[in-house]
Amino acid sequence: PYVPKARLVHIDLKGAPPKVAYLKKLFALAKDTGATGVLLEWEDMFPWAGELASLAARNAYLRSEVDEIIKEATSLELDVIPLVQTFGHVEFALKNEDFSHLREVPESAQALCPSLNASMHFVQRIIEQCLLLHSSGISEGSLPSIMIMEVHQGVKYLHVGCDEVFQMGECPRCRSQPRESLFLWHVSRVAQLVRSRYPGVTPIIWDDMLRHLPPPTLEQYRIGELVEPMVWVYAEDVYRFVPYSVWDKYASVFPRVWAASAFKGAFGETLYIPNVKRHLDNNLHWLELMATEGPKFKGGFQGIVLTGWQRYDHFSVLCELLPAAIPSLVVTLTAASFGYMNASLRNKLNSRLNCGVFGPVTHFSLNNDPFLWDSYSRCAFPGHAFFKLTYRLSAAEKEAEELIAAVRKHKGWMTDYNVRHNFSTPLRVDELMQDEPRVYHTIAGLARAASDALSSIFDSYTIAEWVEQRIYPYVIELESMHKDAAGLKGRKIWPRRPFPALKDLARLGLKIPDEAND
Repeated sequence: PYVPKARLVHIDLKGAPPKVAYLKKLFALAKDTGATGVLLEWEDMFPWAGELASLAARNAYLRSEVDEIIKEATSLELDVIPLVQTFGHVEFALKNEDFSHLREVPESAQALCPSLNASMHFVQRIIEQCLLLHSSGISEGSLPSIMIMEVHQGVKYLHVGCDEVFQMGECPRCRSQPRESLFLWHVSRVAQLVRSRYPGVTPIIWDDMLRHLPPPTLEQYRIGELVEPMVWVYAEDVYRFVPYSVWDKYASVFPRVWAASAFKGAFGETLYIPNVKRHLDNNLHWLELMATEGPKFKGGFQGIVLTGWQRYDHFSVLCELLPAAIPSLVVTLTAASFGYMNASLRNKLNSRLNCGVFGPVTHFSLNNDPFLWDSYSRCAFPGHAFFKLTYRLSAAEKEAEELIAAVRKHKGWMTDYNVRHNFSTPLRVDELMQDEPRVYHTIAGLARAASDALSSIFDSYTIAEWVEQRIYPYVIELESMHKDAAGLKGRKIWPRRPFPALKDLARLGLKIPDEAND
């Protein structure tokens, strides 16, 4: 079986910082499961300082906490690769008034304008600050005021992002240049900055913007000498997104390459539990591909990163939280560390997930249990209480959605029309609302249970955000239904038809009867 030489876990911190104590447990678990490193995407959770201070969220990590996180990873002999976006997905900076002038498109905070000198100054500053705190042996007290570090140690790679640059070549300065030239010019400048300022640090970029570029264009900018591409595909069929011809092209341009699979955050922006079957298939297909395509590259595959997105971008809601994805991480990372996944690894999985006597005695069936709720709900891994809660949420959500759909849409006595005209029969209203108190009690109870399960993992802002996104909408809708039911039942005398026509329909071109003249 093919086992990648480096196996990194991507920790996406944007907008929701796990507590340092939880990250320490996660690092230890990852190490035990076969990880050789971590890819840390700080975004607005980094303690940006000086002219970059407005980039840091109000609940960002302290410098001392960043130091603690990096030291913990290093003590476990995990390689640390920081990730800092330098072209697209710079929303966390460009949303601020201080940096809005760097936008490619004034109305959008998605991408930097590469033609502005100030953009390069900004990129230089974020790289300096990020690498400074990732360097070994520098304590908070010895930080130079201008945050510049001439001698850099400890970090071998810096991931500079550069994926999904959706807006490029649109501003007046950039419009005259071909998009691919703009992209490669900016990437090459960023890479040269890293290599000249920090000898020994190799820049990595996401590969998606390179997939359709012809080899001569890539060679013109010597991109193969400047960066190592990280090819990301999270779907099961990797070749569908990066076909054989692209691998041949990459092998002709780049000596070395990275792979990126996923253990969470890949199959829907609003999911709260990862589908382990799909993630395992993705990782196993990657291993097959790496064995096939690796020999085409002079230096082969450097390794694989298992990505774990927390949001699809800075403006998106939370997707699966880390504690809900621990079984997925352990299963996919075990597969990457052994080169396969079958029943012979069952005891290893049970041990890593701290299942004790509750470990499944047979190998899990992902067809019947794709989220692993049946297999691992009684295990005691870090965050297990929240993992178990997602099963309860799934059942409660299904019940609530079925009730809301029946009351508001499928049955004919509590639709918006009935409520608007206050016209229904109390008997039917009672019938429809029979299960509402129980469903409401279950949903509302999950808010407190989620808070309890997450209190040792996230801060109160993140917990409140998750509850507002996942549970609160059901609470509001069920309360609204309860209020409407009370209003409909309060009526004892009902009018003759026809009811007054809704005046607002006039803007849709309808003729509204004049009640006064009828």
